[in-house]
Amino acid sequence: MKRLRVAIVGFGKLGKACAEAVRDDEQLFLAGIVRRPESLGEKLPSNMEQVPIVPHTSELGEVGVALVCVPTTEALVVARDLLQHRISIVECATLHGKALQEHKEELNRLATHHNVPAIVGAGWDPGALSLFRAIFDLLIPGGQTETSWHTAASMHHTTAAKSVRGVKEALSTELRTGDGKLQRYVYVELEKGTDPANVESAIRSDHLFLGEETLVFPVESIKTLEEEGRGVLLERRGKAAGAGHQALLLEARYSEQALAGAVMAAAARAIPLCGRGAVSLFDLPLGNLWGMLKKRGEQEWF
Repeated sequence: MKRLRVAIVGFGKLGKACAEAVRDDEQLFLAGIVRRPESLGEKLPSNMEQVPIVPHTSELGEVGVALVCVPTTEALVVARDLLQHRISIVECATLHGKALQEHKEELNRLATHHNVPAIVGAGWDPGALSLFRAIFDLLIPGGQTETSWHTAASMHHTTAAKSVRGVKEALSTELRTGDGKLQRYVYVELEKGTDPANVESAIRSDHLFLGEETLVFPVESIKTLEEEGRGVLLERRGKAAGAGHQALLLEARYSEQALAGAVMAAAARAIPLCGRGAVSLFDLPLGNLWGMLKKRGEQEWF
């Protein structure tokens, strides 16, 4: 299987996440990283020391697709330059609604003129989360969708969890389930040699947590979780008179950069299957995101 050569344009948090996703993908090859001239001398992570760093994608030779990992304010300028050099792109500028449509139309005009494909809005939001919203709407037409960001942190519950023997750091959050019940999510960073089961039992037995469903998750670093972790609760409810008062619930805690990197890598796999012009994930057949492994994906998930 010939691997598709991928360039990463921009090497902030998103660029690093995309580089990791590309390196781990059997269908993709990390051809190089494009950085600003003043950043060319900065060292890459040790697992990428051999990856070329250049000021422009054209210096990397043949490139099948460039992943645009720059701030949204710079995305159109960078994308325009790449398309003018007839380099296919995948990007995930954080635009929604009318702004995204206008952005897509302009990139479609450029990509069509230069006879190359482009995929826009291929991140987490817009991107994968947008597809979840759309599918929820299809399954419960005429319903109502609510999106809640950032699971709420509870200071009192966090302090109680931190006081448990063997807990180095803790973070307690709360969410409402689809039927309105309160759930506690307690993340704990444990002292070396501490039994997670004992900590979980102690937290659940505390009077602050009694009477509520409490889930305890050991993590390596609370600081990292607070810096990178995000939360979302996506809920779709049917009409009161609908069949069985239907409700769909998506709950997630995640690193947005890691998820966006995974989606952009998947979109890169779809590039060889796209015609000229710009499309979004909404336009793509889902199977194309598996690239050459499309048949395997269908056998596993359908």
